[in-house]
Amino acid sequence: TEAGFTAIIACRDVALGQKAVDDLKDGGEYECDVVALPVPLDLTDGSFIVAAVKHVEQEYGRLDVLINNAAICFNDPTLYGKVEHTPFQNQADITIRTNYFGTLKVTQECLPLLKQATSPRIINVASAAGRLTILRSQELVDKFTSNTLTEPQLSTLMEQFVSDVQNGTHEGKGWPNTCYGMSKLGIIALTKILARENEGMLVNSVDPGYCKTDQNNNQGTVDPADGAYTPYLLALMEQDEEDDGEDMSGLHFYEQQEIPWSYLLQ
Repeated sequence: TEAGFTAIIACRDVALGQKAVDDLKDGGEYECDVVALPVPLDLTDGSFIVAAVKHVEQEYGRLDVLINNAAICFNDPTLYGKVEHTPFQNQADITIRTNYFGTLKVTQECLPLLKQATSPRIINVASAAGRLTILRSQELVDKFTSNTLTEPQLSTLMEQFVSDVQNGTHEGKGWPNTCYGMSKLGIIALTKILARENEGMLVNSVDPGYCKTDQNNNQGTVDPADGAYTPYLLALMEQDEEDDGEDMSGLHFYEQQEIPWSYLLQ
């Protein structure tokens, strides 16, 4: 909403992206310039990701803030009538491929543009569904929370979850019965890795709450504008020049507050 900013909305369907822009402008509450990316961005197709980032590079030369919000969630095994009935074993691959690996690819492609900014930041939209307590194995908890975990190691863990779900062995190995939750747990872990690997860049994850959106057939209880408020604050907060913002990176937020990944408040 700040003047001087250009907010770029990327969408798998360019027409829907433009509609979102038009709806925002019709609201009349925004001082920033809002534009729709004129090329599609599909998290399941690396060529679309590369093309979309290339357009941003050619048009703007840098990226100040990356907000990763796109995701798929089988709240309903037919996605509320959009696809054929998808059994749990078949949900794992598309969910992890979209939500985790697609987000990873977008972020990797955007990193060079982010490094051109004076105060770059990444905001990954996560969920309470990705809380640590969904893991049923302390060994898995230790792996995902390790301060030495690398992106390749994390990606291997995510691939193992998919494989175990497809083989019907995931419960016995301590994995949860939620593909969406697992994808968001991976996103929170990735956030912490990116924060460690990119000094001076503010990288955080946010739980926006159960927002009323198309993803849940508008059954959510939180106004999307309220869910977007914490990402908005993280996008605009001042960075502490003395410590390169290290104390405000690699954290998880909910309702404007940092919260533990376990969601267990003391």
